[in-house]
Amino acid sequence: MSWPNVLSHWPSIATAGAGLGMGGLLKTLLDHRRATRLQTDEVAMSLVQQLTRRVETVEAGAAQERVLCDANLAVLRHRVNNLSGSFGSLLLMIEMAPDRAREFATRIKEQRAMQEQTEATEKASLAAAAITGACSKGVGV
Repeated sequence: MSWPNVLSHWPSIATAGAGLGMGGLLKTLLDHRRATRLQTDEVAMSLVQQLTRRVETVEAGAAQERVLCDANLAVLRHRVNNLSGSFGSLLLMIEMAPDRAREFATRIKEQRAMQEQTEATEKASLAAAAITGACSKGVGV
């Protein structure tokens, strides 16, 4: 090939030569961006996994707390029912025989003492369940 012939094709030669240099630069740049994106994706996925674990822990704790609150409400309802029943019984007994009111009051007090012991046992069971649940989760009580 003679110089005049080579010079007539100089745009193609320049493009090919520049393309090789630009191609190498472009490949390096794209490889770097791909590695950076992969690293960013890995960090994002690890954060998602951490948050997922935390949400599962919170939801499990909330479910356990709901069960405990329901049990506490049941104890309170039981107590209110006992008090209401005792009060109603006392009123009925006094209406039927007002002269024996002192005797009836003593009997109702004895009944309430037994009910209070039962209520204390229920509360102690709930407290033990709460402590056991907190200890099993590793939470300080």
